[in-house]
Amino acid sequence: MSDAERPCRDEAWLEALVLRHGNTVLAYARRRVPQDADDVAAEVFAAAWRYRDRVPEPALPWLYRTASHLVLHEHRSRSRRTALAARAASIEMPDGRTDDPADAVAARLDDADAVARALAGLSDRDAEVLRLWAWEQLEPAEIAYVLGVTAAAARVRLHRARRRAASVLLTDGAAGPEAAPAPARPVVPRRAVPAPRQFPLTEEPR
Repeated sequence: MSDAERPCRDEAWLEALVLRHGNTVLAYARRRVPQDADDVAAEVFAAAWRYRDRVPEPALPWLYRTASHLVLHEHRSRSRRTALAARAASIEMPDGRTDDPADAVAARLDDADAVARALAGLSDRDAEVLRLWAWEQLEPAEIAYVLGVTAAAARVRLHRARRRAASVLLTDGAAGPEAAPAPARPVVPRRAVPAPRQFPLTEEPR
């Protein structure tokens, strides 16, 4: 039964919402504020109960958006950069070279220090766009809703964030013409969510 099918949004509705999305929201928080993840998740569902008549269907984007606000405004000082899922088919070199460094970039993504430097090289806004796309597997329209921007703005930010992350990883010594071949599939840090969908990274923003 979907979140909106119950005739009354009572305690049973909240329980079903937590059972359906609790682990997802908690995982979202743990990747951003590990020390405060339990508090963030609890506050998200407390907000869902307070504003239950306003929670849309499907509920998950609303839950993400609420969690995003909590992380940004209440737990920002403790946010930590951890790992970035590799979702690369090909990435253009920042200097315009035609050789494809995607495999070398993917291989570097298992290096936690390299990932931290890559995210540190992005603005908070761009890093969050990349996390929503890579970790939460959200579409640009869903990212737009979570961040409160237009779909066009979300596509532009995502495009820019991917390019900047690639640039940081590549200039960190990760790639080069003589780089050893990497596995055919990108290396993805271990995480308790399904493997990310594949998206072409060469698509220009519309």
